[in-house]
Amino acid sequence: MRRSTLSLLLLAFGCSTAAPAPDAPPPTDAPAASTGRDAASPVGSDAGSGADAGDPADGSGPDAGYAKTYRNSLSVCWTDATCKRALSVAHGGEWTFSGNAYDSNAALAAAYANGADGVKIDARITKDNVAVVSHSSPLQLYESVDCYNKKIEEMTAAEVTKCHRVTTPAETYQRLDEVLNALRGKLVVQVCVKLQVDTAKIAAAVLAAGAEDFAFLEISTSDLQTLVPPIPSNNKLWYLINVSSNLAEVDTLLDTIKNPRAFMYEFEPNIAVSSLVTTRLHPAGIRSFTYDKDASTTPAIKALFDAGFDAVSTNANPSSVQARVQVNTARGVSPP
Repeated sequence: MRRSTLSLLLLAFGCSTAAPAPDAPPPTDAPAASTGRDAASPVGSDAGSGADAGDPADGSGPDAGYAKTYRNSLSVCWTDATCKRALSVAHGGEWTFSGNAYDSNAALAAAYANGADGVKIDARITKDNVAVVSHSSPLQLYESVDCYNKKIEEMTAAEVTKCHRVTTPAETYQRLDEVLNALRGKLVVQVCVKLQVDTAKIAAAVLAAGAEDFAFLEISTSDLQTLVPPIPSNNKLWYLINVSSNLAEVDTLLDTIKNPRAFMYEFEPNIAVSSLVTTRLHPAGIRSFTYDKDASTTPAIKALFDAGFDAVSTNANPSSVQARVQVNTARGVSPP
């Protein structure tokens, strides 16, 4: 039984509709659990304790009441291919197998407090058409005990938000708009659309929350071409396109679709992107992104930045932040 339980915990949470596959044990330098943070909110009142020099200095800013920085606005560096800044994304927040749960409020708060530039979360649509933050459907035993094997799309939002998370049992699942509102002014948010059929509704939820300046959707090339155009106000949103290892899609994106809101392309970490970035992507105003579920040490993550990736997402936020600092320091980017 113990071996079976461990097998459930050793997971790689990606932006895929497939069930997570067994993976290696958590790295020895995996992020530590967050402490003393309000579980009801992704970013509690003390979450700014780990803020760096890139945070708002005077609390001023247009509309939202905060100054825009590379940590809280896509308009600062993220959508600018000439920006030399390396960016670090905490995949699911700063989580551990025995501490903060993946996608949990505590994990998002820890990622912010410990210096992440952005966080990746997962979104699904409930039976009553509400976007909620959840990786799996049906929910797995390693995610929720009281809602084990229940499907998000077969529950109402009220039912989903009563489900408790494993390892952070004080927390329940949250609506997407609640999470976005809590992260506003703090972090850029990568919203993984788990099901194609939910694309329009999740896009509408991001727009309704007024989060288009700091939240972007992760979708596929085909989704961008067929599902996005009919969405009302789709040109107000930003999109990360998951190219993976199919480099032919780069030509389709740049030469055929030509959507200016598709600002960043995601590639597998083993793809040699350096030449592609310098000759095709950056000249076209596109930034490069990768998620490496296995990269856990600072040198390994730094190597991804050095290989040409502008933004790197990992499950080891402290190591990722350290790598980002080293890379930006070498590039003369301040603050690093």
